[in-house]
Amino acid sequence: MTVRTFVSAVGVILALLLTAVAVPAAWVDTNVVKEDGFVRMAAALGNDPGFQERLAAAAAGTFESSVSLPEPVRNLAAGAIKDAASGMQSWSDYPQAWEETARNSHRLNFGTIKAEEAQSPTALQLDIAPLVRLIRDHFASSTGIRLDVPEQSVVTLGQPAQRQVIERVSAFVPLWWMAAVGAVLSALLALAAARRRAVVLIFLGLGGLALAAVWTTTTDIAVRAAENLSSGNSVAELFKEEFLASARSGFGEWIAASIWASGGMLALSVIAWLLTGRGRSRSADRSGTGR
Repeated sequence: MTVRTFVSAVGVILALLLTAVAVPAAWVDTNVVKEDGFVRMAAALGNDPGFQERLAAAAAGTFESSVSLPEPVRNLAAGAIKDAASGMQSWSDYPQAWEETARNSHRLNFGTIKAEEAQSPTALQLDIAPLVRLIRDHFASSTGIRLDVPEQSVVTLGQPAQRQVIERVSAFVPLWWMAAVGAVLSALLALAAARRRAVVLIFLGLGGLALAAVWTTTTDIAVRAAENLSSGNSVAELFKEEFLASARSGFGEWIAASIWASGGMLALSVIAWLLTGRGRSRSADRSGTGR
């Protein structure tokens, strides 16, 4: 093995290893760590009928327990709470309240704001206060009575160990661009050192397809492991299940894109390799004929 071949092989291996880290980290940073990405992911949960029903029931229960009503008003409040628990998701201002819920919850879990209530600071949290305020506003519009509700209504989503994992991931994944730059430089080094660049591209294409299989397998393993973790209550459990399903689907789109890109690179590289091989054969034939 020549030095150029060795350098090229090392470059290919480094490019694939760094890509294996960079792509999942970039997806997590874009769709989980960044607030707008998290809200987009959570939007699908707000449209799930089962999750809506339990979330509305939790918000209605929180509203009922957080306000003190005089006896004559309790019957009116009971009707409003029943309507909220059964049909909040049909209200026109529900989507905005759910988006605000997702944003507040992201800020709680990623440290932008702190919980005011006496909740465990190391637990994952869902702030449903915007939904509680939505019930209050509908109650006020129907009765003319405006009530004070807490600024935060926090539902605990998980255990301290899960929060610690989130903190570690959020500290690491924004550095994905360093791995991406390293992967590009390694691939360029491999191409520069190679005697036949088409062969390097073939190995990069094959490696990309192998990485897609690895990502698919590891995603399934990670999702199953997360599903086996206790979330603490039914609302949290449903949130976890739906968010994991949304995450699997979202990263699956990135995996599909990598398959198309790697497959295209592989096909073009094979064609280039074949054409280059034929060209060299013809040159060798002409040289032999000339002699």
